[in-house]
Amino acid sequence: MSFSIKNKKSIKFGKLINSHGLYNNGYLLIKNGIIQGIYDENNQDYDLIDYSGKIITPGFIDIHTHGYYGIDSMDSNENDIHYWAKRITENGVTSFIPTAVSAPFDGMKNFLDKIGNAMKTQKNNESRILGARFEGPYISINKKGAHNINFIRNINMNEINELSYNYNNILRIIDIAPELENFYQAFNTLAKSNIMVSAGHTDADFTTAYNSFKKGIKLVTHFYNAMSPFSHRDPGMVGAGFLSRNVFLELITDMHHVSREAIEVIINQVGLSRIILITDSLSIGNSGKNSGILGGLGIDLKDGVACIRGTNTIAGSILTLDRALKNLLSMGIKIEDVIQSMTSVPANLLGINSGDILPGRNADLCILDNDFNVYSTIINGETAYKK
Repeated sequence: MSFSIKNKKSIKFGKLINSHGLYNNGYLLIKNGIIQGIYDENNQDYDLIDYSGKIITPGFIDIHTHGYYGIDSMDSNENDIHYWAKRITENGVTSFIPTAVSAPFDGMKNFLDKIGNAMKTQKNNESRILGARFEGPYISINKKGAHNINFIRNINMNEINELSYNYNNILRIIDIAPELENFYQAFNTLAKSNIMVSAGHTDADFTTAYNSFKKGIKLVTHFYNAMSPFSHRDPGMVGAGFLSRNVFLELITDMHHVSREAIEVIINQVGLSRIILITDSLSIGNSGKNSGILGGLGIDLKDGVACIRGTNTIAGSILTLDRALKNLLSMGIKIEDVIQSMTSVPANLLGINSGDILPGRNADLCILDNDFNVYSTIINGETAYKK
């Protein structure tokens, strides 16, 4: 990704949030797109930008999104992906992972080729594409959710090998159910190519789920949704997620996928330092349309909830991360706690040089007003969006 970078900037802030907490009234210094530090006084050698009435946070990172603004991750071309990457900056997102659902293998490869090409041709004002993600197709039919049953299949090691060897620089995450045959063979092959496996759409019992975390699984796909539930005799994937201290749990906080009470339970149980807020958003979000397609299945919007056509099965969301932030703030949760689950936690999981406001990190920032609306988005020290 190429950026036009100006040399030195000093951003005066009213509040600033990073992984260490909340700071009041200071200056954030940026040089050549890299954060230099947080200071009490301005450096006169730097160009001053006055955001003294604003809140500065790290730029948001969405690791699970199927589309928005009328763009579907799979049913789109490369220009559409660039449009999506530009528009998503309006929601404070500085990095994201376009996500596809279960598909035939040729469709999977076409998707990866498209995302790979888009990654090479990103523009200065676009949110960074961190790579691609597949939610499926190696998942449980019993927990298929909004996936097309015609495309769900057992683990195919020929496919896994090709993904590992030919697409290891594009494919970032793939969701697989741990109870499937050849799961660990697939996991080990993908791990050698630095492709992360997330446990998702799974009917695994507690022991199977817990053992998968002990053997290296670090992420669980949209926690609570499309997985074996907690019960008193078999705590299932939910119980394993609660008890496994080194695993991160995705959470959709649109207040439809997961109830307010269940959100309180998970936050009380594991804390926001292990939770990654995601949107799982669909193309119909902010598109003016009430219907669309996901993985070959029709989806309709009913009272703000996207469902598979003719059913009550929820099919992703129309959520944005800035709305996810507001939803948790409305529950009385501290902003500095919520912000980390959208920034430093996913950044640390992925091992990227963004997601925090610390010396040496990329200057990827979200500027919020006092009502927590996105006022501006900065990528590598340059303004990508301003209200």
